[in-house]
Amino acid sequence: MQKSKLSSIFIYSYIALPFIVFASGFLKWYFALPVTLAVILSVLFAWDESEGLYKLPFNKKDALKVFTGLVFIVAMVLLSGIGNVLWQNNDHATRNTLFNILSNYTWPPTYITDAGNEVGIVYYIGFWLPSALIAKLTSLDFGYIFQIIWATSGLLILWYLLCLMHKRVVIYPIVIFLFFGGMDIIGNGIIRMLFTSLTTMQKGVWAFPGGSSLTTHIEWWANYYQYSSHTTQLFWVFNQCIPVWIATVLLIIEKNNKNLVFIMGLTLLSSTLPFVGLIPVFLWCAFCDHEAGYLNRPFTKDFKKSFLSLFTIQNVIGGGLSGIISFLYLIGNIATANTQSSQKSAAAEAGVTEVFSPAMFVFILFIAVTFYMVVTANSKRKPVHAFFIIPLVILAFFLAKTHGAKLELYFLFILLEFIVLVCIIYPAHKGSSLLFIATACLLIIPFFKVGKSIDFCMRASIPLLVVLCLFAIKAVDKYFAEQRQILATLLCVVLMLGAMTPVKEIARTVEATAIEIQTKGKVENDNKTEHQVFGGKNFTGRTEGNLFFEIFAK
Repeated sequence: MQKSKLSSIFIYSYIALPFIVFASGFLKWYFALPVTLAVILSVLFAWDESEGLYKLPFNKKDALKVFTGLVFIVAMVLLSGIGNVLWQNNDHATRNTLFNILSNYTWPPTYITDAGNEVGIVYYIGFWLPSALIAKLTSLDFGYIFQIIWATSGLLILWYLLCLMHKRVVIYPIVIFLFFGGMDIIGNGIIRMLFTSLTTMQKGVWAFPGGSSLTTHIEWWANYYQYSSHTTQLFWVFNQCIPVWIATVLLIIEKNNKNLVFIMGLTLLSSTLPFVGLIPVFLWCAFCDHEAGYLNRPFTKDFKKSFLSLFTIQNVIGGGLSGIISFLYLIGNIATANTQSSQKSAAAEAGVTEVFSPAMFVFILFIAVTFYMVVTANSKRKPVHAFFIIPLVILAFFLAKTHGAKLELYFLFILLEFIVLVCIIYPAHKGSSLLFIATACLLIIPFFKVGKSIDFCMRASIPLLVVLCLFAIKAVDKYFAEQRQILATLLCVVLMLGAMTPVKEIARTVEATAIEIQTKGKVENDNKTEHQVFGGKNFTGRTEGNLFFEIFAK
């Protein structure tokens, strides 16, 4: 297939523009000029050396598909609340104010708190920067319109990448992708039957008080764990999910290592917590055989060659500069001071005092050893098993010790969120190392915590859920093509049950928007005050003693 120069320059420009705006707007001019030029140059090298972006075959019949897909994507963007056109959920109140600050304040935005301390906005702001720049040049209203354009462009890129994996224009992959989620509808029902006392979050009515039963938020049923559906991510954390969705699929699409580090570096500013979950995917992509399809690639036999192929101009300079500068900026966030294991918060909320769970230790050890034995089963080089088993025992002990939440909820959570799905799609992908890696990471992620809430669990899982979704889409193709009716039926049932969560998210927006228009004549979304945002611990960092603000920032 012929390489598509147009799509590759558009895609790499899209993922690079937020950092380019950041570097040119936030850094002192003598840092901004070389960094901006270096990243622009890296985009040109990435455009030239990309080998995974091909021209899709296109005919007149595909025109209707493109139009239908575009309408679907625009509808999902508007329903998510992006652009402040329809009703928005709670989190948008803060995100709107963040966008307003970025649009109205001199970059980098700073503020003197009531305590007399100067703080600056330190957050994963990449998604908003192109729109904020437009707002500065025109008006705030047009900035919100450009948010819609920017988000729509991102989802169109994602759809294009999914079509590349199918080598033709198809709509169903983007539909499955955006409606992909765990079986929260079952978990929520089980919890309501087993427990008479539920937390406010578990009840779900907080998302839209006064709404019908169709609008309740059902993803908090496991209380201390949540793997958000893709629609939930779009509706609540669009600024994080859209960039990392593209980055995850683009890493897999690329047929060489020349742009992989560059992609990673550009992702950090927009998708900080998802970046952590993207690392295993990056490592797999970097050390697998690129000639063997997309998802079922074996590991390369020449690790040295793969490692050396990472040293390109765009990876070393573009990826290095964007990654290091983004890290120095983000490390100053006040919330990082609250990083801890999940034990202290989840255990306290659950009333669990046990600091070490023998049952959890046995379970984790069993899973770890099973994965190890499966992965090495067909290996020609038999390693010294004790050398690998002992670290697995230590890892199992550490995770069991830091895990404080109830064991039965964890088992039910992993079963309904991904284990059942993995069991159904496994026959289509036997031996896939990426499927093993994604599953192993999804098993472990719930044990860790950053900040006061379970954001790490919800956000670091995003790239791995993307990988699982890609496997599910491929399994749909294979089971129907091979007429494996039982597996095809089971997979469709699981996917439809998972889609119930997105349906509720959409229903909430539709119902709430209708009520707003009926009672007020228009939609009036809330905003936080600038004082609340600058005074909160999730969005700012002290400028005093901060390496980024004292040395690099304007």
